[in-house]
Amino acid sequence: MSNSPQKILFHVFSRETAGSNSAKKLRDQGKVIGNVYGLAADSVGVYMDKQAIKKLYASSGDTGLIYLQIGDSKKQVPVLISEYQTDPYGVEVLHVAFRRVDLTEPIEADISVHITGEANIPDSVVSLVKDFVTVEALPANLPEKFEIDISGLTEIGQTISLANLEYNAQEVKLILEEEQTPEDV
Repeated sequence: MSNSPQKILFHVFSRETAGSNSAKKLRDQGKVIGNVYGLAADSVGVYMDKQAIKKLYASSGDTGLIYLQIGDSKKQVPVLISEYQTDPYGVEVLHVAFRRVDLTEPIEADISVHITGEANIPDSVVSLVKDFVTVEALPANLPEKFEIDISGLTEIGQTISLANLEYNAQEVKLILEEEQTPEDV
């Protein structure tokens, strides 16, 4: 359920100039602008190849641990994608924000919930009440997603709760409101 143990290295380049004219020129060249921030370090303006970032986001999403290599630097910075901004049609990537993470400190993240299988109950509708779950884990232990198999549902009115999620409870902690239990949600 955790992200692939394979280390994902992604190359970005420092932006020498900021502003809308600079951003437009880079976009005209098939580049996407972004920034790297967090961990009390200065924010760094970057740009990257449009097709490469689309491919990376499709495979890593918001919870995949990525190691950024900025320009010619040999340093690899562990990050998560915190913002992936597209045009209103979801076609063109406009901006990507990378959040630096400390690999030794747990972080909170929203993990998406996906339904798998089919419920074979005549005249029924399956409703997903919660499409993400907030968890706390080390960046390398964040699940990519939670999958819920609904093929075991046999009658109208049955529910599946967070207690049915499969994950490593030693590495991942569900974040719930006070007095809630996984069986309640």
